[in-house]
Amino acid sequence: MSVIDILGEQEETLGTEEDLREEIVVEVMQQEMSGSLVKIEFETSAGFCRGHYFSSELGHEEINLEADSLEILKSLFPGVNGAFVHQMNRDWVEVSLAESTIGFPEYKMYSRIVTGGAV
Repeated sequence: MSVIDILGEQEETLGTEEDLREEIVVEVMQQEMSGSLVKIEFETSAGFCRGHYFSSELGHEEINLEADSLEILKSLFPGVNGAFVHQMNRDWVEVSLAESTIGFPEYKMYSRIVTGGAV
């Protein structure tokens, strides 16, 4: 067994052996399967938007936004058509606009909860 000697300022920086022992908790995320109901939340400059979608094999699912979330997006983007799960990176939401010359706004999902299959 080897002993690590922590001296001087390093002791204050690194702490004691007990401080260095830490329980690591890994959150096991339920996998999305085709037909899963997924509740999401993402943050915009005007507040949090919430909604849900049903997972599919094709990707790029339309997000059913809560009414107040749709109002938030309309205040930011008057020509909003809706929001979709980004097809290439499922951690991002893509906002669809009536007209876009340089692409669509995207937001990283703040939370995603898979609640089960379609009813």
